[in-house]
Amino acid sequence: MSLRILHVTPYFTDAWAYGGIPRLATTLTTGLARRGHRVTVCTTDVCDRHSRLPTCPPTPAPSGIDVHVFRNWSNRLAYELQLFTPNGLGRYLAGAVAQFDIVHIHGHRHLLEVAAARWCRRQRVAYVSAPNGTAPRIERRQALKQVWDTVWGRRDLAGAAAVLAVSQAECAQLLAVGVEPERIRVVPNPLDLDEFDPAPARGGFRRQHDLGNAPLVVFLGKITPRKRLDLVLAAIPRLQMPAVRLVVAGNDMGAGTAALQLAATLGIADRIEFVGLLTGRARLALLADADVVVYPSADEVFGLVPLEALLCGTPVVVADDSGCGEIVRLLGGGQVVAVGDPSALAAAVDRVLASPQAWRGRAMSGAIRVRERFGGSVVAEQVDALYREVLAR
Repeated sequence: MSLRILHVTPYFTDAWAYGGIPRLATTLTTGLARRGHRVTVCTTDVCDRHSRLPTCPPTPAPSGIDVHVFRNWSNRLAYELQLFTPNGLGRYLAGAVAQFDIVHIHGHRHLLEVAAARWCRRQRVAYVSAPNGTAPRIERRQALKQVWDTVWGRRDLAGAAAVLAVSQAECAQLLAVGVEPERIRVVPNPLDLDEFDPAPARGGFRRQHDLGNAPLVVFLGKITPRKRLDLVLAAIPRLQMPAVRLVVAGNDMGAGTAALQLAATLGIADRIEFVGLLTGRARLALLADADVVVYPSADEVFGLVPLEALLCGTPVVVADDSGCGEIVRLLGGGQVVAVGDPSALAAAVDRVLASPQAWRGRAMSGAIRVRERFGGSVVAEQVDALYREVLAR
């Protein structure tokens, strides 16, 4: 039976500057549409610090998905404070929510969630919540988050028919903030396997950036304190191979200046290439050319980047306090090190660089398991089953 499904997310498809949720929301809704469901997405026009997505006509949507893009009152507030103010969304939801069988809300502590959860409760439409690591009060603006939780956040999570955790690590987070265990369902994030067909060729990124043949360590991710780029920089002088180059790619969300200063202090600025935000196949070209991808983020409930690296045949090093470490232990193809330990990180990188072909073989074996467990169609099937479970209740 085909379902009428509404997904509500602050960002979608082309909003690469906002990290993984726009990509996983696009992959999941595409997978659900391919299963024959009628999928609608409500989102905002955010793109990056300086630009917005078009709202009329809406941004090009994946096949089979009806996308409604609402303009934020302020792009600056959306980017700098994650305060999304979509003009007209409340009116749309008031008139449209009752037309859907189920609503799926991505992220937590945003006004789209408040509006969607409110109208779902009023019109008795079941909704599921997918915080994707945003449920606990971590990193920035903790006082504001506490106020938000008191006014809206706890109620919105409590009203969800099910709360999705993408790993056991996130399951623990949800339990810690008071979500009842019987409402938690563990469903991983999906990856768009079509992106990796054909497989990215090696060598292109090195040639484009004149990186030569030196061993290449890569950090790819939003540049925020929680992603722990500082640990990567501190590990570089500890490596046994002095010729190693580091490429840092990602959107600067406020920690870039500190990273540049630390690199200068450590005397490694001439060995580092900051290339900014990479999107689409450009980021895959970087992952394919890396000898090892390091992702030591703290409080990371999943982490798409290490899995994308494995799909490019590149081994990874991740931190152990996270869903990312949990998943890499399961898949193989990488190493898991103590969070916050630059010496352990450097030792793990040295092990990969000492046996590059062996580690590439392990990464390719891990990639097979990534495809089996995290492909978009596989995860869409699991979410489909969850919707039906919720509706049966």
